Amino acid sequence: MPSVITGHTDNAGKVMGVHGGEGAMLWTRFATGAHLHGDWDGIEWVAFDPGGRAGLHTHSHTEEIWFILRGSADIELDGEKFHVEPGSIVITPLHSQHALWNTGGERIEYVVIEVFPPEISGKLPPRRPTEEHQIAISAEGANSK
Repeated sequence: MPSVITGHTDNAGKVMGVHGGEGAMLWTRFATGAHLHGDWDGIEWVAFDPGGRAGLHTHSHTEEIWFILRGSADIELDGEKFHVEPGSIVITPLHSQHALWNTGGERIEYVVIEVFPPEISGKLPPRRPTEEHQIAISAEGANSK
C-alpha cells in the first residue's frame, strides 16, 4: 500500500524574523524527501503578511522552485530585483542569494519545492519512500505473540 502524506496550511508553524527578515513567516512542510524516490528535499507552503520579509540568504545544499499562489512580492536574486505575482515561478539555484519582501496589500502564499542538485544527490544514499506500512505490520505481528 502506498503512503499518503497530508499536511494543511491551517497547521502552519510561525517563524519570526526568518533569515534576519521581518514579521512572521507561516510555514508547513507537506512532504519530505523520505517520502519520495527522487532527489527531493521537501514540498512546503509559505506565507507572509504585508510587510513581511525573508532576509537575504544562501542555500548550500538545495535548489528551490517557488510557485506564487496569492499576493505579490519583490524578490532579490543574486543582486537583481524582480516583482512576482500569482502564477510566477522563481528558481533559486544552488549557492544563489535570495530574499523576498511582501510589498502587496494582502498575504503572499507560495509553494516551495526543494531539490538536491547532482553534486549533493551524488553523495546521498539511494532514496526510496519510507516503509511505514511494512513496519506497522511487523509491529502488529510482534504484539500478537
